Order: sequence, then structure tokens, then C-alpha cells
Amino acid sequence: MSAEKRNVEIDLRCMSYNIKNAYDMEGENVWSSRKELVAGVIRFHRPDLVGMQEVLYNQLEDLQQLLPEYGWIGVGREDGKQEGEYSCIFYRKNRLKPLRQNTFWLSEQPESPSMGWDAACRRVVTWAEFEDTYTGRTFLHFNTHFDHVGQVAVEQSAHLILERIKGLTAGVPAVLTGDFNVTSDSVPYRVLTQTDEKGDALLRDAGMVADYKHFGPAFTFQGFDSREVAARMFPDFLERQDKHEVEFESPIDFIFVTNQAHVLSYGPIVDHHHGKMPSDHFPVVADIRIS
Repeated sequence: MSAEKRNVEIDLRCMSYNIKNAYDMEGENVWSSRKELVAGVIRFHRPDLVGMQEVLYNQLEDLQQLLPEYGWIGVGREDGKQEGEYSCIFYRKNRLKPLRQNTFWLSEQPESPSMGWDAACRRVVTWAEFEDTYTGRTFLHFNTHFDHVGQVAVEQSAHLILERIKGLTAGVPAVLTGDFNVTSDSVPYRVLTQTDEKGDALLRDAGMVADYKHFGPAFTFQGFDSREVAARMFPDFLERQDKHEVEFESPIDFIFVTNQAHVLSYGPIVDHHHGKMPSDHFPVVADIRIS
């Protein structure tokens, strides 16, 4: 890359969005009743990149039709092809060009479909290096979904993804999005944001270092419980329910950035339609400047 390209700043809007899988075929939150809402959130907020989680192939097909301005990369976690959930990356085709891409599994055998440590299911990281066609600058995007059961698996997943990011970036700016199924006071979070002997961290939580932080709720998972969302956001009008614990206290969806990325703003998106949530997670968005 020429010195001129290295010195050009680029502004990107990045989103992390667990769209909730489409396994359920009945009930008010089936995918067929939500797909236009999910696509509408993305279309309105216009992210350049979206790291999605829990995406099944039929959902990919629907989103391709609803969001023709986006391309996508990724594989199903069960077979490395189409089976199982994707942790795919959607990107704005008129701006970003994927130069290389791959997926690895969060396990002791990361190069092939496998379940790691004490995990309940297979988990993956999909990544790509993109060229910004406006400027010629390149950067990497990693996207993942950590296990929801295995404590060893989640901690080891954090170590593995940090090691891979170190090896693949080689000074190139990077963004990591995901549903990490942990809060910011957990060991895996501390692994991801650890500092070296000089006090420098490879990854920083975009929500912690943003110039302008969000004014929304402290949580990102809401389980389609619009009443509890209202109670947490407007406590003077509704009482909290006893059935909810940590999921309504802290976010579990994060965006992390390397040092070359300056975070301008960050926050969750709480869009809904008459109280109906597009997903059981709120997406989070970061406006970043790579310099």
C-alpha cells in the first residue's frame, strides 16, 4: 500500500446483530413475522458492515432479497457449508470489496467443523479483509458467537480469537463484532481487552472508548420481553419482574476495535414496531474512523 493510502482516514459504521435463528415455526416471533423488521433496521441505520449471529441459510436467502445492496460471507457452523448457524458478515457492496476471507472453529481443531472444550455446540469465527474502494485502505472484520454453556470453552475461545487476530492483522486495522454471551466483568472479556507490559491493548471495547456513548439501555439481550424493556427504561411507570437476572443488567453483545480505529459514537438500537422486537437482541452500532 502506498504512503498516500495509508494516511487516508476512512469512516465506517459497524453493526453487531444477533438476529435470532429461525428454528421456531410457531408463535408471534417466528422469522416470517420478523424478517422485514430486521432488514428495516439495517436499511435505515445504513451500516457499512454487519456482523450477524444465529443466521440460518433460509434467513440468509431472505435477507439477500430484502437487502440487495449488501453482499455477505460466511459458512454454516455444522459442516462448513450451509448447515447450522452462520456468524456471517454483511457488507455494503458499492463501497467494500472482500480481498480474502475464511472461517475457523472455536475448538482445539479450529480448521475443521468441531466442538471445543466443554461447549454445548459448534462455534465459529468468520473473518474477511476488505478494501475500501473509496480510498484503497484495507482493514479486517472478525465476527463470532461464543458458547452459552461451557465456561472453559468461552474463556479458551477468547484466547484463540485474540491469538488469531494478532496473527492475521499484522498492523492492519481490525474490528471484532459478536454475541459473546458474557458481560464486561467476566474473565473472557478481560482476556479480549488485556494489556501488555507497556499497558497497550490489542482490542478495546468500542462502547468504553467512544467519544459519544449511547443513551439507551445497559443491556443488549431482551428475550422479546417488551414489558421488561419498558420497565427497565421507564422505571417510574412499571415495576421490574423478578424472573430476569444478569441479562437485563449488562450487555453481552460487543464491538471491539484495534488501536488504529478511533470510535466516534457507539450505542444499542432499540427500534421496534408497536412493541414487537425484530430480534431477542438489540443490535449495537459503532461509528469508527480508521487513521
